[in-house]
Amino acid sequence: MASDLKSANNPKITALLTVVIFLCAGAQYGFAVIPAWEEVLITGALSVGFSAFLVLLTNLTPHNVKHKLVFTRLSNEMPACRIDKLCKKDIRVSFEDVCTRWPSVFGESLCPSERNSRWYKEIYKPVFNEKSVTQAHRDFLLYRDVFSALFVILVVAITWGVWGEIEFVGTINTAVYYILIGSSLLTLIAARNSGNRFVVNAVAAAL
Repeated sequence: MASDLKSANNPKITALLTVVIFLCAGAQYGFAVIPAWEEVLITGALSVGFSAFLVLLTNLTPHNVKHKLVFTRLSNEMPACRIDKLCKKDIRVSFEDVCTRWPSVFGESLCPSERNSRWYKEIYKPVFNEKSVTQAHRDFLLYRDVFSALFVILVVAITWGVWGEIEFVGTINTAVYYILIGSSLLTLIAARNSGNRFVVNAVAAAL
């Protein structure tokens, strides 16, 4: 299921990363060069390879590391580990109702990892095909993967700026860092919000 959603997201991932890369190229070399690059990428044979490269960037980071980065947690990073807290904040869900319906998921004595596992088996699996659940899941995977790719690009840019050969690309313009940091933060927030919405949507759909 997740692999199908990821495949469906590939065109959007390519589009979002292309926009950021073009903005960085414009900041670094001047926006006058972008139309020429765009023409080559769209009309030439490089377009397929460029798209594949952008999608490849999203797979450079393992899934568990992506989740730790998105939710800035070293352990119990998945949002379903905190489904009890998330449901308390969502007006669509009555916390008393969910506790009555799934005491094995919302019990106070549960450890976070066990809560995540039980949410997956008892709540998510029966409703994973519901439209509200699949859409939220797709959004989460989209922003998570775009963020992970931007994070890799940012790390490479910083590393190159510190240790790279200046003669090869020139001194990296400060605006490039701003663009990468800004877009990374936006997709980080979007991924985190989508992930939280995803797990609560499953609860709402299962009620």
